Amino acid sequence: MRSFFRAARTACLFIGSIVGAGFATGQEIALFFGGGSVWNLIAAAAFMGASSFFFLSIGAKGEKIDPRVVTAADTVVAVSSFAVYAAMIACAESVLKDLLGVRGLSVVLTVLCAFLSAKNVNGIARLNLVAVPALIALVIFVGAKTPFSDWQGEIRPFRAVAYGAMNMFFSGALMIEQGKTLSKKERLLAASLCGGLIFLALLFMFRAIGGAPYPEMPFLRAAESSKLGAVVPVCLLLAVITTMAGCDYLVAGKLTALTKDPVLSGASVALAGILLSCVGFAPIVRAAYPVVSYLGSIFALVAPIYLRFVQQKRGKC
Repeated sequence: MRSFFRAARTACLFIGSIVGAGFATGQEIALFFGGGSVWNLIAAAAFMGASSFFFLSIGAKGEKIDPRVVTAADTVVAVSSFAVYAAMIACAESVLKDLLGVRGLSVVLTVLCAFLSAKNVNGIARLNLVAVPALIALVIFVGAKTPFSDWQGEIRPFRAVAYGAMNMFFSGALMIEQGKTLSKKERLLAASLCGGLIFLALLFMFRAIGGAPYPEMPFLRAAESSKLGAVVPVCLLLAVITTMAGCDYLVAGKLTALTKDPVLSGASVALAGILLSCVGFAPIVRAAYPVVSYLGSIFALVAPIYLRFVQQKRGKC
C-alpha cells in the first residue's frame, strides 16, 4: 500500500504539472487534437507514460549530466515554463473576475503560489493529490454527458508526440527529482498511472469540447449546462494553481542559482509573470505553446540518445 501511495503521489504531481489552464479550459486540447482521431490521444498518453518512466529512472540512477547540457536545457525549460506561468496568471484573472466580479485577484493568487513553490516540491505534490482527482472527476462528469465522436478523424502522430513532448519539457525535471526516492516497481507503477490517468483526462476533455464553438475557454462553456455552479471554475483554479506553482518552482529555482537570493528571485518571477499576463490567456497559449512543443520534441529525441550513447561513451574514456 505504501508503494502504491508513493507511486500515486508521483503520478498526481506529474499530471498536476501539465493539466493547468491550457488543459482545463480546453484551449490546449482544441489546439493539438481538434478534428483529429482518438488514436492521437492514445499515442500522446503512451508517449508521456513512457517518458515519465525514463525521467524517473534518470533520477533513480543519479546520472551526472554534462554541465553544459544541463545549462542549455535549464535555460530553455525556464523560458518555456515562464511563458506557461504567465498564461496561468492570465487565466486565473479571467476566471476570478467572472466568478467574483473583482479585478486583480490573480495577483494575490500569484503571491500564494510563490509561497507554496518556495517551500519544496512535496508541498506541490500534496496539493496535487487533491486537485488532480477533482479535476479529472469533473472532466469525466462533463465529458460523459457529451455525445461521443467516433474514432474517425485525421491521425496526426507528430501532433500527439509534440503535445506529449511539450508537457514532458516541464514535468521531466520534476520526475527526475521524484525518481531519486522510488524503487523500480514504484517507478513502473507511477509511469503506468501517469499514462492511464492522462488518457482518461484527454479522452473526456476531447468529448466535452467537441461541440463547443468557443475559442477562449471551450470547456467552461461546455460545462455551463452541467448545473454544477461554482464547482467548475473552482476546479479550474485548482488546475491553475498546481501548474503555476510547478512552473514557479522551476523558474525561480533556476534564477536563484544566479542571484543566490530566493526572495529576490521569487518576487522577480512573480512581477514579470503578472506583467506578461496582461497580454491575455488565449494569445499567450496560441503563440507560446506550439513553440514549446517543437522545443520539447527536439528535447525528447535528443535526451535519450545523449544519455544512452554520448554520455556513456565519455564515461568509459
